[in-house]
Amino acid sequence: MFFGRFLIVVNCVTYVGLALWALLSPQTLSEALGVSAISRAAVIELQVLIAGSFIAFCILIGGGIFDQKKTKRSLVGLFVINASWFLTRCIALIEGLSQENSTYLYMGYELAMLILLLIALRVVTGPRGRTLFRQEEASF
Repeated sequence: MFFGRFLIVVNCVTYVGLALWALLSPQTLSEALGVSAISRAAVIELQVLIAGSFIAFCILIGGGIFDQKKTKRSLVGLFVINASWFLTRCIALIEGLSQENSTYLYMGYELAMLILLLIALRVVTGPRGRTLFRQEEASF
């Protein structure tokens, strides 16, 4: 259970950090992403997309940190987020390889997170035992 909560905390901290970066220094973020914002409206929309999305993700998965009953749901949500990003990168790379190494670094992070999340979900769910001949408590 601790491992799953740890993964949720790591991702929430990352999301909050990226959201703050998008809000406080949108120009350096856009430069790091290789995107150029032509107008102030474009900068605002970039901030809304990035910061708003990351804050929403953090709120959606953050419940699993404090409430043990929500941990599995948060891990599944986190898995869906990372799987969708990973799948999107795979589809985008079909058209051509990226010239920037950061794309592959992000992809590696997402793949590693997917594997760790699968392990955490397995720990939270527990091993499935044989249920066909399992003895239930008899109540007469």
